[in-house]
Amino acid sequence: MSIHVDKPDSMQNELIQIVASGLEPHRMYTFRMTLKHDYGTHRSEATFRSDPVGRIDLKHAKPLRGSYYEPDPMGLLLGMKPCEDFAYGGYLRCTPPVPFYYQLKLFNSVGALVDQTYIKKHWMHPNLERVELEDDGFCATLFKPPGDGPFPVVLDISGTGGGIHEHKGAMMASEGFVVLCVAFFQYKYLPHKMEEVDMNYFSKPIDYLVNLPYTMNIIGIQGVSFGATIVDLLATRHGDKIKAVVSINGPQVVSDYLYMKENGETIPHLSHGQVMLEHCQFINGVMCSHRNFQIMTEKLTPETEIPWWRIPSDVKIRVIVEMVNGGHIMEPPYFPHHELVYAKYQGFYCGYGGEVLLHAKSQEKTWANSIKFFQRALGNTTKIQDWDRLKVIEAPRGESKL
Repeated sequence: MSIHVDKPDSMQNELIQIVASGLEPHRMYTFRMTLKHDYGTHRSEATFRSDPVGRIDLKHAKPLRGSYYEPDPMGLLLGMKPCEDFAYGGYLRCTPPVPFYYQLKLFNSVGALVDQTYIKKHWMHPNLERVELEDDGFCATLFKPPGDGPFPVVLDISGTGGGIHEHKGAMMASEGFVVLCVAFFQYKYLPHKMEEVDMNYFSKPIDYLVNLPYTMNIIGIQGVSFGATIVDLLATRHGDKIKAVVSINGPQVVSDYLYMKENGETIPHLSHGQVMLEHCQFINGVMCSHRNFQIMTEKLTPETEIPWWRIPSDVKIRVIVEMVNGGHIMEPPYFPHHELVYAKYQGFYCGYGGEVLLHAKSQEKTWANSIKFFQRALGNTTKIQDWDRLKVIEAPRGESKL
């Protein structure tokens, strides 16, 4: 009796096939997948009935109960939920983008362990080059595929979490792009408060990218949450260089709740009295992001609206809004769902919503379509040469094999 994984060493977004064989026919078995990381544990499980030859193939088998409901080869990764050791309102940071190790166990109907194995999923292709930058007037991490290029280029910006987030950039670079993940506050020597950040700061990484010897003179730009608002604003100011924009679930408005400077002056925004904390909707102390974005949008003025008309007509824009109950944050595939996150900048919990499985399926779709969008707008990428994949994954250091 054994578990077989066709690609135990693979990219995070790469489909795998999980099969158990040599089982007793027509018996109940439960798969349990566990992801342990620096911030706690995520887990999923599903119970199946073995077929007449004692086999369970997750691509075709429908769970009887568990974390997901329909046949899906990636169902256990789709259904990951946080365990009690994962902090309420916590966020799973993947910086630097080290691989995830998933422990997969199979139990029989009385709870006895039948078999177990490990699966290694990479956020960063092993052949990528990763370089940390902080000496050119900005802080960022550069991901570069092997070769001389020229490569299509993407600048990646996160939201109000502060610091730097590399998992999206590493995953996109693994598709053959040069990607620069840019931090803009609460990181190294950068400002501690977002309202102290000047929009002109982003001119430096933009100019840096287009002047690299292995890039072209145009770039794409991607942002999530308030990072999406920033990339929208940057497209109105740098349309000569930015030719493709992916804007993921960002408020299309700047307010007292979220704002920055430009040329040393506070940029026009909805001021105190137009959108106050009292206007925002909270449930059990958690801010409802979706409804509050609507409230702010309803109060837009010509001065505070993003000046879309300033974006040149040849700039291609892809705006991602919440898919049906997919939630606020659209990450690369199989990044665990976060129902709410404590926003250190605002000082309260932000509800991101979404149902676990619908969120995960949304990420599969939005990520693949964003890659295709950037390839159409910036130029096709070249597949990176495969690495020497491991056939068997050992337990991560410090983790028991029991």
